[in-house]
Amino acid sequence: MKINKKPWPLSTAYKLRDRIDTNPDYQRPAVWTKSQKQLLIESILREYDIPKLYWREVSVKPDKYEVVDGQQRLRAIWEFMDGSYALPKDLDPIDGHEVAGKTYSDLDSDMIILFDQYCLDVAVLTDTEEEEVREMFLRLQNGTTLKAQEKRNARPGKMRDFVCELAKHPFFAAVNFDNTRFTYDHIAAQMCCLSLSKEICNIKDRDLNSMYENNKDFDAQSSGAKRVQRILNYLHAVFPRKTPELKRYNVISLFLLIKTLIDDYALSGREDDICKWFIDFEGRRAADKKKDAEDQDSKLVVYHEKTAHSTDAFDSLEFRNRFLIEDLFAHVPDIAQKDERRDFDESQRIVIYRRDGGKCQLCGAECDWNNWHADHKVAWSKGGKTSVENGQVLCPACNLSKGKN
Repeated sequence: MKINKKPWPLSTAYKLRDRIDTNPDYQRPAVWTKSQKQLLIESILREYDIPKLYWREVSVKPDKYEVVDGQQRLRAIWEFMDGSYALPKDLDPIDGHEVAGKTYSDLDSDMIILFDQYCLDVAVLTDTEEEEVREMFLRLQNGTTLKAQEKRNARPGKMRDFVCELAKHPFFAAVNFDNTRFTYDHIAAQMCCLSLSKEICNIKDRDLNSMYENNKDFDAQSSGAKRVQRILNYLHAVFPRKTPELKRYNVISLFLLIKTLIDDYALSGREDDICKWFIDFEGRRAADKKKDAEDQDSKLVVYHEKTAHSTDAFDSLEFRNRFLIEDLFAHVPDIAQKDERRDFDESQRIVIYRRDGGKCQLCGAECDWNNWHADHKVAWSKGGKTSVENGQVLCPACNLSKGKN
């Protein structure tokens, strides 16, 4: 990599801005506040030095550039010259010129000339490798601290590329939160981490960093990649349009729910049922939060806490997943297992036991949790589904006698 330093008058940088890409894929989005932009413009008008900018030359004749460092400053300058904002109303005069509350075009001609002729100190990078540029970007950030996902987005590697593509999935058009500072990429990375793991796992920043590091050569056609896409495709079918209940805290919970069920349960054709259940659940949850503390559902209170604290930790993910599965089976009880397994799983057994009040449905005897059978109302051998709707509590004696009939 070679570095050539050259001065760029602001007027030239403005006229040639169509050749200057301020948003290469490793860059973060605009984060400067209006006051930060105004302070920069005042510094230029007072002829203070501003930090050096780094641009990567990507073509010649015509010369074109990517901004490695300094995109916030360039955007602030261009927006001021476009008239998008004015200087502060309480700004002191500069060399006898009134500047308070003025836009670029309102400035005195002498101030406009001074501004236009101000030179940016630009270091142009040539003969660069992609990894060198990304490494320099990470090292140069010293203003607004980069968030963890912004740093991951600047990493080289195929996992990073896959996550960036996943963040464009149409499912994200249905969610009720913005893609501020790569939020969709962060959630997509967490989805990948969960999908690549056989079990529920932590999805904290350090876990995502390890995933990126260990999967630099990630195959976008691998079974793991296809699995996360399959789950997102199903979620998109469940929520084909904007859904206000889809908040950031519950999207991962829904992804994990579908991940848990999609291989073992007949979810095809149940998209509307799952959508209605989720919207109903969020309604019940919101209504419960408005109740006085003593009247709230204790289990929902714990669920509220798990969605507010350490949401990316194993314990929180596991609790939320178990809670949602049990609630889904309780309200959509005819979701059946689609494999050849005969036994009800733990989540179904809990719902069946609670629904039947722990009593045998043939003789009425009370059954201890450790001494009862989950029975198929329509026998499994006769095509009965292994679903909550087709399950019932039987005491061991009744179940054994039933089997003899």
